[in-house]
Amino acid sequence: MRDYVVLRGAIWTEFDEHRGANPVASTPNQLSDEIVFSISLRGMSVFSSRPTNISYSKMIATIPFPEYELFSVSTVLYEYSEGSRGGFTINLISILIPAFFMQNSWVDLRQIQAILQQYFATYEGAPVEDKEAVITAIASAIDKILQRKLEVINQGEKIRTQLNHYLDSYHVLSLKQEEQQLIKTRVTTLILLLDRVLEAGDNDRIQRAIQRMNFILEQELSEELIMMYQQSLSRLITL
Repeated sequence: MRDYVVLRGAIWTEFDEHRGANPVASTPNQLSDEIVFSISLRGMSVFSSRPTNISYSKMIATIPFPEYELFSVSTVLYEYSEGSRGGFTINLISILIPAFFMQNSWVDLRQIQAILQQYFATYEGAPVEDKEAVITAIASAIDKILQRKLEVINQGEKIRTQLNHYLDSYHVLSLKQEEQQLIKTRVTTLILLLDRVLEAGDNDRIQRAIQRMNFILEQELSEELIMMYQQSLSRLITL
C-alpha cells in the first residue's frame, strides 16, 4: 500500500469495445470501486474522439468530482493493437487531486503535463506492460510537486500571519492615523507581491522571496524597510 501526502491517487483505464471503460490499475489500492469506476467512465466520455496517428495525446482535461471533493487531471495514451478496432486501444490516465488545491489555483498543470510526457512520449504506441508500476511512479512524482507547493503555501501563510500581527502591534497602533494607514497600505502591498511570487511556481524565486520576507520580519520594521522589500519582491516577479 502506498500513501500520498497530497495526491488522492491515480487510475489507469482501458477502453474495452465490449465492456467500455475498464479500470486496470489504481493507486493507492484502498481507492473505492465507486470512485475508480465513476472517474473512469466520466473521463472516457471527455476523451471520446479517437485520433489515429498519435500515441500520446499531450492534451489534459481537468474534470471536477464534487461528490468526492476532488478533481481528475486526465490524459489519454494510445497503444497499437492489431486485435482492436482501428488498430489501437485507448487508455485513460487520471490523476486525482484534492478539490481545494484546484479551486485555489495551487496546481501548475504544465508541471503535471511535463511528468506525463516524460513517462509516455517514448512509448510511441508500444504497449505499456507494467501499468501499475508506471502509474505509481507518475503519482509519486506529482505528489512530490504538490508536497513542495503545500510547504510553500504553509510558509506563505505563516508570513502573512506575522505581517498581520505587525499591523496590530503597539508600534503601529501608537502612530497617528495617517501613518497607520500608510504602513497598512505598504504591508498589504507586500502580501500581494508575496502571493504573486508564490503563484509563479518558480521554486528558486519562491525561496528567495521567503528568505527575504523572513529576514524583514526579524527587523524593526520601518516604512523605508518595507518599501525596500516591496522593490525586492517586485524584481523577483519581473525576473
